[in-house]
Amino acid sequence: MNTFDRIWTVLAILLTALPFVALGFELAKSESLLTIAVFVAMAVLLFGTLIVGMRVKAEPSGEPRRTDEETSTVRSSR
Repeated sequence: MNTFDRIWTVLAILLTALPFVALGFELAKSESLLTIAVFVAMAVLLFGTLIVGMRVKAEPSGEPRRTDEETSTVRSSR
């Protein structure tokens, strides 16, 4: 990923996080600590999944790999 793409990706994540930050701020003013903790946990899971998902590299398309199950079936049928 080049620098220009990385800047736009960071900007998109920040703009996506803005409503969550605003809601979290409003919750902090009026709700209990348990509600705030649940909200923070959900936000961390959401954005953590997003960031981890961006780091995963796609496998090249082509011939599918054989799984262990297919390999064992081929060996046992001989």
